[in-house]
Amino acid sequence: MPQSDFAAERTWFAVAPDGTEHDFVITIGVPVLGERGEWRSSVTMELVDPKARSIAGMDSWQAIRLAMSFASTRLSHFAEQGWKFYWERGGELATAEDLASVP
Repeated sequence: MPQSDFAAERTWFAVAPDGTEHDFVITIGVPVLGERGEWRSSVTMELVDPKARSIAGMDSWQAIRLAMSFASTRLSHFAEQGWKFYWERGGELATAEDLASVP
């Protein structure tokens, strides 16, 4: 089984504040052990934030959990700016809270 660079990935359909439509991919990276003993997991939302963010935790579990929480917070920020997110094109509205729940 090939190893991927991400621990979790979700693709939603998004409508930008200007009305353009996009695929919106949220990626949580596989945790890696940092130089100071902390675990780090990246968060990527290339459509709205081209810079990958590195989130630290005391262990790999916490790093992933904090990365998912960070993604949810960032998604809320973009929704406040007028972005609309959907589970799929023509589907139901998706929210930041949905990132932490199982549909």
